[in-house]
Amino acid sequence: MRIPVAIAAAAILAFRPAGAQTEPGQAETPAPAEAVATVTITNLTKGQILTPAVVFSHSPDTPPLFVPGEPASLELERLAELGITSGLSEKFRAEPSVLDVARLNQFIRPGSTASTQVRFDASHRLVSLASMIEITNDGFIAVRGAKVSCEGPASLFVGGWDAGSEANSERCPDVPARCPQPTPQGTCAVGPAAEGFVHVHAGIHGCANFPAEVYDWRHPVARIEIAPDPEASTDEALQAACSHPPGESPEADPGGEATPTSDAAP
Repeated sequence: MRIPVAIAAAAILAFRPAGAQTEPGQAETPAPAEAVATVTITNLTKGQILTPAVVFSHSPDTPPLFVPGEPASLELERLAELGITSGLSEKFRAEPSVLDVARLNQFIRPGSTASTQVRFDASHRLVSLASMIEITNDGFIAVRGAKVSCEGPASLFVGGWDAGSEANSERCPDVPARCPQPTPQGTCAVGPAAEGFVHVHAGIHGCANFPAEVYDWRHPVARIEIAPDPEASTDEALQAACSHPPGESPEADPGGEATPTSDAAP
């Protein structure tokens, strides 16, 4: 039995390394230009709530949030089961290939939209994020390495993933959300063990305390929009961030979000 955990509302401050000291008379080397991207999440479900999200910008050699078919990390398990963002934030902030980590400090209700911002540059132009689908045992949405488009906003429609870390009992004591009133009664035909690997979420079946007609979904869970923010960035920073790092051709895209095909937009 798991007690619902309140999610901390404090924002996570991005780590900014201090600039190097220069000798008198020595020309100071300018810091690499960093632009700002706005990341917007829209909840497309009828009855689900998306918890505060972890969002980070990174280079192509950053370890992925997860690999489908393999076990979730402990940090991802805590986000998928309880909505706790601190573990993932700390994990990726410690990665040298990550430029910026942000936390979207809102619960996103059905039909609602919320945004946050992350810094990016030419070498750290990929964005990843994760947010719990609250009325599930261990469901979440994710973007894994989507490239910031300098041509304008880019939209992704993402489905639901299951962390495979907890059996999908759909019981109130196992879900960190309020029980519906009146509370339906029933038992889902699941074993005591979790699946043990990340897989496409099968939705809410309504076999226990949460009715499927309210909390299930049959389409993408969320729309994610990622766009450079010209108001938060200088022209010079955007121009530098949108250039191509050495060794990368203009056509190369080291990113590539993998979205569950069963929940992909038509």
